[in-house]
Amino acid sequence: MVGPSRLAALLALALLMAAPLAAQDETTVPSELSDAEKLYGLALLWQEANYNFAFFDQVPDLDWDDTYQEFIPQVLASESTYDYYRVLRRFLALLEDGHTGVSYPEGLGNRESYPWILVRNIEDRALVVNVGRGLEAQVPVNSVVEMVDGVPASDYAAAHQLPYVFSSTPHHRWDETLRWVLRGPADESIRITYVTPSGERREREIERDRRTREDEWLLPTSSTRDRFELRWLDDKIAYVALNTFNDTAVVSDFEAALPELYRAQALVIDVRRNGGGNSNNGYRIAAYLTDDTLKTSRWRARQNIAASAAGQRLIVPTVVLQEHATFSAAEDFLVAIDAIPHITTVGRPSGGSTGQPLMFELPGGGQAYICSKRDTYPDGRDFVGIGVQPNIPVEPTVEAMQAGRDPALETAVELLRERLGSR
Repeated sequence: MVGPSRLAALLALALLMAAPLAAQDETTVPSELSDAEKLYGLALLWQEANYNFAFFDQVPDLDWDDTYQEFIPQVLASESTYDYYRVLRRFLALLEDGHTGVSYPEGLGNRESYPWILVRNIEDRALVVNVGRGLEAQVPVNSVVEMVDGVPASDYAAAHQLPYVFSSTPHHRWDETLRWVLRGPADESIRITYVTPSGERREREIERDRRTREDEWLLPTSSTRDRFELRWLDDKIAYVALNTFNDTAVVSDFEAALPELYRAQALVIDVRRNGGGNSNNGYRIAAYLTDDTLKTSRWRARQNIAASAAGQRLIVPTVVLQEHATFSAAEDFLVAIDAIPHITTVGRPSGGSTGQPLMFELPGGGQAYICSKRDTYPDGRDFVGIGVQPNIPVEPTVEAMQAGRDPALETAVELLRERLGSR
């Protein structure tokens, strides 16, 4: 991962570049908002954050009043509603919180698009993890994007994306920055230089046509992946993926699978792709994993959840897989299982962002949200801005992914087999 000092340097450089870059996007489009409306929107962001933001202590070097004044001439100089919202997004991104941000008005976001390529930060490299079928032969999955428009991918992402990322931790912020490295004006193509899994170096002009060209993803995505998955890793170890807590049906799926899961002597629970949802869904599942009272994050749930309400327990050696993308309500799940002695967590620190966003409207039809609620461990320890730390850290590698290996899952299985052998 890019270290905090390197990330700070990239952000400082990107902020210097962002204002002129944004201004160039819409120089020919007349302003759609009055100066009074622009100033009101900026003042509203400043005021609501000033009154309600729960984590000013985590950005100690940010003088919020001075920053507000610095952005006044920037919003006044914006030449379109789109340009104006980009300035607002940079302003609120300085609070460095994943539940605090600005959304474009309906339709304006369509001015930005992406190719039919999904990338992920692996070892600070932009690894292609999915493509549309129309690009499968040109850009194979597990290729590494090295250059974008002649600029190293990390530098290009830092200049064009980093100032606009709403995130609570350096590791998640950099993940999101590289994730969006190919995003930009929908009417502009980009030239990417990449290395295929076989080692062939290629260069292609790629259209940002995900919104305009029909295609389908080669591999499952967050929108097509099943919310619940169950399979057996061997005749003793069951694997369960909880890919969302946004739907109460995931609890029903888990409960329906319990007769089969009760046969397991060990269990892997995977929340690496779980971006959150409703914390109570995670708590209801976690309650099956302990015969004690479930202690949830402080302020998120004011009453402890009694395990007796859940029915028959599932008390076996268990490993929970977590990732930077484990976020929000999924992190509340990690906090709730933290004190359960037979559960071990494996993987990377979680995204480090949860809480209750305060939503409000902005001039021009967009929305803003400010995290107004501070969640901690039951004993008061912070995990927002830090991430829930795994008991056993395991980093993914480009080499492993290109070989079709899953180091975190391999570690989990090895650990559980050792525990079963010692019984």
